[in-house]
Formats: sequence, structure tokens, C-alpha cells
Amino acid sequence: MAGREVTIALPLKTVVKAAVICTLLGTGIFAQSNCQSAEESLAFDRKFTREELLLLNIAHGQGSAGFFLLEALGKSKEATRNIERAMSQMRQIESTYAKSKGRPDDKFLTNAELKLTQARQRSEEVTENVSDGFREMKRAVKETLIRNP
Repeated sequence: MAGREVTIALPLKTVVKAAVICTLLGTGIFAQSNCQSAEESLAFDRKFTREELLLLNIAHGQGSAGFFLLEALGKSKEATRNIERAMSQMRQIESTYAKSKGRPDDKFLTNAELKLTQARQRSEEVTENVSDGFREMKRAVKETLIRNP
């Protein structure tokens, strides 16, 4: 079953409730040891405004900012792999060509390999930056919702 995608459809209301509960559980609002006052212990009972729900859902669901960041992350990882494959193929072909000309030690594609090496490094940096940005966005959302009840 590897590689098989499964799609589960849930009503938006259910997804929102689950996201709110997961966020609150993850931030420790339910933990009694972290409660400073009676108001804080009842924080999970409060109603979220439309804007707070928008902020809460920024990282979840198709079409959200988080969705697009995760899509970009996957594509940047794929780009890195594709560049590495191209470089490997290029080296093998260069080696075969050089042997056929009787000059096995000559490098005909050095400049192209240098450019591809730089492209691979930049692609790895993009992957790292997108991943960091996604984690930072999720952290900032949690902090914002906790600090601004």
C-alpha cells in the first residue's frame, strides 16, 4: 500500500474544533499546573472570533498558508534531488565521453558542474528556510492566541 493516497473528508466545523483542541492541548492550557487564575483555567471554554479562527487555521487545510509552505517544501526537496540526479548523470556521461576520446582525466563540463553545485546548495537553503518559516509561523500563532485571549 506504499505510495497510495487516501483522502478523508471532514466537515469544516469538526476540523476547526479539532484544531482548537489540539492547539490548546499543545500549549498546555488544559494543564492545571500551568493555570494562573480561574479565568485562565476556563480559557478553553471561550469562543474564538472569526479573526482568531482564521489565525488558528493559517497552517491547516488545503489552500492555507501552511498548505502552500508544505507544498513548497516538498517541491524544493524534489528540486534538490533532481539537481543531484542531473549532476550524477552529467558526470557519468562526461566520463564516458572522455574515455571515448582517449582522455579519461579531462573534465569537459566543469563550469556546468560548478553551476549545478551552487544550484543544489541554494535549493537546500530554500528547503531549510521554508521549513524554518513554517515552524516559526506555527509557533507565532500559538503564542499570539495564548497571549491575546
